[in-house]
Formats: sequence, C-alpha cells, structure tokens
Amino acid sequence: MVDADRDPIKLVPADHETWREQFVAERERVRDALSRAGLEDDCERIEHVGSTAVPNLAAKDIVDLDIVVADDVVSEVSKLLAAELGGTRLENSGEWHPVFREHEGQRFNDHVFAASSDGWRVSVVTRDVLAARPDRREEYERLKRELAAEHDDLVAYSEGKSAFVERLLEVARADDGIADCSVPPRD
Repeated sequence: MVDADRDPIKLVPADHETWREQFVAERERVRDALSRAGLEDDCERIEHVGSTAVPNLAAKDIVDLDIVVADDVVSEVSKLLAAELGGTRLENSGEWHPVFREHEGQRFNDHVFAASSDGWRVSVVTRDVLAARPDRREEYERLKRELAAEHDDLVAYSEGKSAFVERLLEVARADDGIADCSVPPRD
C-alpha cells in the first residue's frame, strides 16, 4: 500500500530520459487496463506532468500522470486502476481521484481527472511553460529546494508552490502558443 503522505520531500537530480521511459511504460499499463475494461474510449488523453516531465529540472523521483477521462467515469476509472494495477486511491473531489502506485521500485501518481476539470490543464500548462522557459525553470527549482528544506509536510510544500504556478499560468496567458492545451481562466 502506497502512502503519499509518507513520501519524503527529497529532490534528486534531473533524469528526464529515464522518467520519460517510466511514463511511457505506465501509460501503456493504464491503457491496457482501460482497454480490458472497455473504457478506452472514455480516456481523452494521458499526460506526463510534474517536474519529472520537464527536462533539466530536479524532482522528487515520482512520475506523475494526468489521466483525462469523461466526466462521468472518474470514479470508475480510478477504482479500476487501483484494482488492476495496485496502489492507494483517494477521492479528492468529483473531478479528481489520484491513485498512488509503485511498480518495480518506481513511484507513480496516476491522477484521474474529469475532462472538464481545470486541474489537468494547470499541470500541462505548468509543464509546458517550464520546458519552454529556462529562467522560470531555474526559479522554480530554487523555490522547490527552499520549500523542501523548510517543510517535511507535503501539503505545505505543495501550497508553497501555488503562487509561482499562478505566475506560470500568467506567462501562458500572455503567450498563446506556449501550452499544449487551453489555459484555465483566472479565478
């Protein structure tokens, strides 16, 4: 059983190629599980997100996937993934259920999002801006290192990045071509 609250906030040097290979393998495991259950048509996209998806960025050694599905199957898909692939499933909201997994020593956070949710869009836009803007990527890594040194609580660590992520969304709003999806509107 994987307990995300017990994940250490430890950044490791960038290993983008390995993390990308791990993402591809996990994406195939997810697609196979969805196919066996007849849910493949309900899956709109599977994205590699988070710091492991950005070249030249230190990260926690946990590969994040956003699995974007039809709004009415979020619960069904997250239950299926936990049952078929293993892991710990949470119901954060009606539109987002993460499944925290480990496979052959590699940790994964499989985030099942409703297609209508802005949550997955924020992840994709953040990834795309960090990949396109080395100055923002370096600033983000410094912030992550500071937060990791200050906090051993994952919630506090994550909340500490929120204002920075909002600034990245502003960068994307100012540059229409920078992101692989529409930028969520301001709150």
